[in-house]
Amino acid sequence: MGRRGRGLATVSLVAAGVFFGSLHAGTSAASTRGRAVFIPRCLNTQLRVMPGQSEGALGHIGFVVHFTNRSRSTCQLGGYPGLQMLDAAGRPIPTHVQRGIAYTVPKVPDRVVELSPGALASFYLGYADSTGYGDEQCPASTRVEITAPNDYRPLTIAWKIQPYGGDIPHLKCGEITVSPVFAGSPAG
Repeated sequence: MGRRGRGLATVSLVAAGVFFGSLHAGTSAASTRGRAVFIPRCLNTQLRVMPGQSEGALGHIGFVVHFTNRSRSTCQLGGYPGLQMLDAAGRPIPTHVQRGIAYTVPKVPDRVVELSPGALASFYLGYADSTGYGDEQCPASTRVEITAPNDYRPLTIAWKIQPYGGDIPHLKCGEITVSPVFAGSPAG
């Protein structure tokens, strides 16, 4: 193979590696001076999670929840987080997570967020409160497990939430809506 043929073969292999490597779940490719740099997905061991500001309006409560990269390596998040409410004994409380928009969860584009060390990514979380449900009661959590997008091991935090859902004749406790993660924290 001539000199030109080898150069084209090398470029083709590098391009194929970037394309197929970026298709791997949990990695993305960025270019740094012509060479591909792969950024792994963020694992729960790299993250800290904390509820941020909350708002309430017309029988609904909304929160902004933050993931912070506490590691020394850049990683990425993309997609929707998972949640599971827990009681004081650590037992699961019925939790129904819906992805998308709701009264206190605005539309957020689903994008990959690159988190350098110390950087922040957030998501919106919203649910109906007890307003309009008469004497009906839903259980309140003592702790909540929050699973980062594309991870399987949750981070557990102390957090009391009490989501309602459905209607009075068909109460469905534990209905929570979440947005995909987004870079930083909302302005406000």
